[in-house]
Amino acid sequence: MEGPRDAAPDAATDAAAGRHRRVQLLAQPAAVAAAGLGGLTALAWLDQAGLSVIPACPFFTITGLWCPLCGGTRAVEALAAGDVGAALGLNLLVVLAVPLVLAEWVRWTTGRARGRRTSFMNVSSRTIAVVAGLAVVYMVVRNLPGMEMLAPPG
Repeated sequence: MEGPRDAAPDAATDAAAGRHRRVQLLAQPAAVAAAGLGGLTALAWLDQAGLSVIPACPFFTITGLWCPLCGGTRAVEALAAGDVGAALGLNLLVVLAVPLVLAEWVRWTTGRARGRRTSFMNVSSRTIAVVAGLAVVYMVVRNLPGMEMLAPPG
């Protein structure tokens, strides 16, 4: 005779366990989205209040040269406000990276919603080297004479 421990779990228990696992898997993407939206909200609120919390770039302060990320925070803020032109004038590299990062977040979240243990930005060392190389080239080019259009204003 079979006891309760020997009985196979029923479909309702399986479905509940699957939902619980998906909720657990979606906790990280939800936290990343909440942090990003919270940061954008804080930037927008502080900007409307006339307060600036964006620190000066330490690399620029020391060298007088624009690093690959100089103007990046203001570019993201401009994108969030829908001003793509201003964002492009602040940091072209960041503007090009934002849709790629958002697409990666969607891929990560979708995979987890389907019950897979996908990871965020699981990139190869080759991809990291290419991105680092592009960042260095962008930094050099934006600091060349005559390329002021790639430097953030101010």
